Amino acid sequence: MYQVAFYGKGGIGKSTMAANISVALAGKGIRVMQIGCDPKHDSTRLLLGGRVQTTVLDYVREVQIGKRKIEDVMMKGTSGILCIEAGGPEPGIGCAGRGILTAFDTLKKLGTDDLGVDMKIYDVLGDVVCGGFAVPLRGEYADGIVLVTSGEFMSLYAANNIMKGLSNFDTGRPRLVGIILNSRGVDGEEETVRRFAEAAGTKIIAVIPRHRLFFEAESSGHTVREMFPDTKLSEMIDAVAQHIIDVRDGKIRASFPRPLDDDQMSDLAAGREIRRGTCIGAPRFGCTACNPRISIKESKIMSSCAAYGAVAAYLKMNDVAVVLHGPLSCAYLMDTARAKAVLELYAGGIYSTVPNHNLRCTMMDDGSSIFGGVGNLERTLRDTVKEGYMKIAVVTTCMPGIIGDDSLTVINRVIGDNPGVGIDYIPADGDVNGEFTDGFIMAVEKITEMMDLSLERERGTVNIIGSSFFDIHSVRHLKEMGKLFSAFGLKENCRFLDETSSEAVAGFCRGHIDMMVNDSAATIEMASVIESKTGRRVLSVPLPVGLHDYVEWARQMGEIMGMEKEAEREIERAESDHREFIETHSHRFRGRKIIVMNRASQNIDWLIDMLIGLGADICRVGCVPSPRKSGSRSASRHLGITTLDYDTDELRRDLDYMDPDLLIGEFTGPVGNRCRIARVGKVGIGVLPTEEYVEYLENIMRLPREEGWKEGVKI
Repeated sequence: MYQVAFYGKGGIGKSTMAANISVALAGKGIRVMQIGCDPKHDSTRLLLGGRVQTTVLDYVREVQIGKRKIEDVMMKGTSGILCIEAGGPEPGIGCAGRGILTAFDTLKKLGTDDLGVDMKIYDVLGDVVCGGFAVPLRGEYADGIVLVTSGEFMSLYAANNIMKGLSNFDTGRPRLVGIILNSRGVDGEEETVRRFAEAAGTKIIAVIPRHRLFFEAESSGHTVREMFPDTKLSEMIDAVAQHIIDVRDGKIRASFPRPLDDDQMSDLAAGREIRRGTCIGAPRFGCTACNPRISIKESKIMSSCAAYGAVAAYLKMNDVAVVLHGPLSCAYLMDTARAKAVLELYAGGIYSTVPNHNLRCTMMDDGSSIFGGVGNLERTLRDTVKEGYMKIAVVTTCMPGIIGDDSLTVINRVIGDNPGVGIDYIPADGDVNGEFTDGFIMAVEKITEMMDLSLERERGTVNIIGSSFFDIHSVRHLKEMGKLFSAFGLKENCRFLDETSSEAVAGFCRGHIDMMVNDSAATIEMASVIESKTGRRVLSVPLPVGLHDYVEWARQMGEIMGMEKEAEREIERAESDHREFIETHSHRFRGRKIIVMNRASQNIDWLIDMLIGLGADICRVGCVPSPRKSGSRSASRHLGITTLDYDTDELRRDLDYMDPDLLIGEFTGPVGNRCRIARVGKVGIGVLPTEEYVEYLENIMRLPREEGWKEGVKI
């Protein structure tokens, strides 16, 4: 079976050409199936005597899977041509491109490949405006592509874009059959199209003139080829049909597209000689001097999307229902990841009860993506209100964003029908608005609107701000933080955001002091949002990790609380205890060569301080660039000894030439059996956790450099 897709600008005459050529092919003994891929579903009308048939997408919406039959969406037209219309959603609702995907999948399952046709003709909507309408360009659907155009610039521009789409779906074999010039009768039209075809590496296979016979035939619901078979027009149509047959049979070779670049299209429009495309370095897309192959499979996949970030933020609030507007698969992955982390905290005794995860999903599916998902959203919102929730957050995923669901109108309607109910709207649109952190901050900006700015500060109360609280989520770390606070008479007011409530967030401004749980980029961004919303100043010094940070933090707390003398006494005690610890453990590290690898997003100054104090020989501090945030840089007091953009090749060289005793880092792929390895991570709050980490390193240093079991040696 040979498959041909007809493409061109909307209204250029694709359906007329496709239907006439289908009749001509049938007249040559070819069994033909024509599939209309346009939401207005009028491709096969001329083959059916003007009748309109049931579209595949209407059928999918109305008939359950187990009851579907190919006969219900296929009609037999003139000359025995099998006719199918894909159809589409209502104008302005849903995604017609996604509809094409669904229609093709449905037809395949219904057995269109088993009907014994010799040739399929696909009549496709206008430009290649999205991936859905590019489906017929894929190798499994199109063995040949025919472009229908006039000599008008926008028509040729559309044809050029279609060539670009064809290049993206390159199969390694030529598939561009040629161009049909469906004339508008403008001056110089044929010459313009000829110049375009030559520059693009193809040819005109027919010049079809404007003629009254087309109007007469179509007014009667028929093709020219059927009503006027003995005319010059029908002879020209027969010639195109034969050309397609010859390409199928290998008698004529199709071509690879060489789409024109912007400069070349300008030459074409101006009537100038079309310059050659130029390549600087590697071949580039659209260059006529080469035949590029650009695969859509080379695109990168984002690790975690903005929708997940927004959901994660709102799930930290136990009295807010989160409605994820999207498919169940997204909700499942998001909730599973969140539930795993929370259950670990419950198992560790951090939470006395398992926090609720008030996540709802609008359960969008293929039907929703084609016909729109606002109905799903409205039903889910009204059901959530019936459950008694007065605060709801709606987070959108990729699907409603791509198809253009008007979510806000639905939200406003539900609010209007339910006085007292508040609904936050976060149009994260999956990964359209960035990654996890971007969505998290979008949610934070909305959540801060709950804060009551009129509240007076209560002396000695602390708001802790952070995008993650895993630094302190253990019984031991919580006790250590409690000791830090009690030394200065401090108590918690609100953790923003950490398993809290809208009431606690509303009372945020009662806090006397706002401080960050850490100085990660995401937490600093959160602090900036809060400062902008409230006009308050968040302390630049976060909860301390290690002695250096603790000294700075304690002095700042002493100044704020009027306890400067108490702060100095506390600092003296901590420094004395730390000196004693260093003296006890330095013998294990003195003179030992150590390489430290670190991500740009993680501050490990406390670790470098400890290693310097222990007398270790720090050969290298390598900062690994962030895989998600381009251009991110480490913020450190030790940048003078830090190598930025450190990579695995540099690590291999350092391992060979420096011969270190220990590598500390998260990425240890090329190390093999060349030195001891220790992991670095978040250690908690205060000085004690950093000392406990040194004891962990000490145990690593006691191990032999080579694992004896690999050599058959008993250790």
